[in-house]
Amino acid sequence: MIRFSKLAIVLAALPVFAIAAPAIADSPGQLEGGSIVYNVKNVTKGGSYAPSTNASACEQVEYSIRLHNISFGGLTDVKVKVNLPSGSSTVNTSIMTATTNLGGTSGTSGIATVNIDSAQTVSYENGTTTLFDGKGNVIKTLPDTITSSGVDIGGLNGSTTEFVNYKAKISCPTPTPTPTPTPTPTPTPTKTLPNTGAGDVLGIFTGVSSLGAAGHYVVSRKRR
Repeated sequence: MIRFSKLAIVLAALPVFAIAAPAIADSPGQLEGGSIVYNVKNVTKGGSYAPSTNASACEQVEYSIRLHNISFGGLTDVKVKVNLPSGSSTVNTSIMTATTNLGGTSGTSGIATVNIDSAQTVSYENGTTTLFDGKGNVIKTLPDTITSSGVDIGGLNGSTTEFVNYKAKISCPTPTPTPTPTPTPTPTPTKTLPNTGAGDVLGIFTGVSSLGAAGHYVVSRKRR
């Protein structure tokens, strides 16, 4: 009698599991939210991903977007888009949004901030958007549209994590050119021309006349 009762209980429970299992398998996909969804790190100085990082002019930063489907149901047409401000500032805060084929609240979003020690711009680097699996292996390179129209990573199975990473560069201020000093020209020596004024002509004539007179006197003496 006791054995029969236990068997009846087991059989009674079986339909419940049979109904519950498909319900779990058919649960819709859902991307995880929270502060770990969108992070950034300073590549030049090293460090770990965090919601914010510090940087200086001319340095490189890398953003990482975590796409974790926390439900059993799969997702398709997962699209990721980033608004990366282009203005010059000491604080650059970008916003990431990820949508899915299910719409509604099945997507996720996040913000990441770069604090710069001087007012600079943060610009996306072409060719750096890459899709990784949960172990860090490269799945594929994505188009350079993540900061404009967005990128489509395709599907994401249930209980699966993938990452979309991209890099950006802090602008380098243009150095102010040092003016080249203009060399001071060396003055050209002025040639002194002989004075041919009336006084000098008279002096020369007088000198010649004196010499002539002296010569005439000497000749006269010899003749005597």
